[in-house]
Amino acid sequence: MNFEFFISKRLIKTKNTAPSKRVIRIAVFSVTLSVAVMLVSLSVLTGFKNSVKEKIIGFGSHIQIIPYNISGELSDTPITLDNKTISLLKNNRQIKSVTPVLNKSAVIITDNNFHAVILKGITSSYDTTFFHNALKAGKIPELNKESRQECIISKNIADKMSLSLNDKIKIYFYLEGNYRSKNFYVSGIYDTGLGDYDEHFLLCDAAVLQNLFSLSANDYSSYEISVKDFSHLNAVADEVYNQLPRELTLQTITETEPNLFSWLNLLDSNVIMIIFIMILVTVVTLCSVILIMIFEKKQMIGTLKALGTPDRSIIRIFLYKAGYTTLKGIVLGTVLALILEITQKYTHLIKLDPQSYYLTSVPIEINVLHIILIDVCAFAVCIVCMIIPAKSISKISVVKNLKFE
Repeated sequence: MNFEFFISKRLIKTKNTAPSKRVIRIAVFSVTLSVAVMLVSLSVLTGFKNSVKEKIIGFGSHIQIIPYNISGELSDTPITLDNKTISLLKNNRQIKSVTPVLNKSAVIITDNNFHAVILKGITSSYDTTFFHNALKAGKIPELNKESRQECIISKNIADKMSLSLNDKIKIYFYLEGNYRSKNFYVSGIYDTGLGDYDEHFLLCDAAVLQNLFSLSANDYSSYEISVKDFSHLNAVADEVYNQLPRELTLQTITETEPNLFSWLNLLDSNVIMIIFIMILVTVVTLCSVILIMIFEKKQMIGTLKALGTPDRSIIRIFLYKAGYTTLKGIVLGTVLALILEITQKYTHLIKLDPQSYYLTSVPIEINVLHIILIDVCAFAVCIVCMIIPAKSISKISVVKNLKFE
């Protein structure tokens, strides 16, 4: 045990005077509150961004391969990827899946109402986990079922059109200059909270749409590619684009929904500002505390200087003590943040308006790396900033402060 640490340990154990005790308690409370606010803010931001991204990607995947005509405009022409291209895409380590889909515009007409929709035709290779999790009633449509064509509709559409499970609905398609109708049975009702998507999307068997529009079994409107890591989205998109034939192009989910992703990125600046303010408040409080501790121990400082202790050693003594106060506050703040996060994560106490935030409750994502990073950075910044007021020790006069009682 070195000399500075030994002295600081004795100071920590020594009973403080009433004013000093109150100030230290305020400092610990300030650090605790600041760390808790930073950790909860980061957890909410991460949870919110990931939850909204998952919902948007659930409807449109990360990358969509679509047809492209000579004029540079998007086309409704069906596309077919050959087995060689599909194999090349699936061999990419960053690609999770490549799935064909067939989207067709249509109109639901009932006795009292009508509503424009988009039917998303899927195959057996389509990952329905997202819609399974969003189901409020019923089940995912059975594929390759000739006797009964099924689909799932959103709760928004069900409420608007007064539909319920197992109802037969008549859907009209515009085909070759005329409208043709097709009967579907409602096998399930989902609710994702994404109003714009829920208002329009129905899920059904792609084979039904292929038969209706006289398409071959390999004709689809697009291919959806899911990547393993969202941060590699643009790099994967470039690789995929280079492997596509000239008549095809692609668009990423960030290009499809630029406004939504810009809004999500804007949230980062809000959290950065919160973290900056909380650290600033903590630093100011701790700097005040270390100045008060130095003022209270001026006689001890004078004695140490008279015994030949260098200023840097005395500074270390007070930094050790202030560091203990900081560390105590950080630990308490981390514990408080985890209690609040776990409570919200499993009880959903704080609700949100899904029309405005796309979620029904405040999302929480607990990331151990984020916790360690915030705690370590907060401690390091506080210690570095406290060095400045601690250097006031060098200005303390031995003659004026050394008294013998």
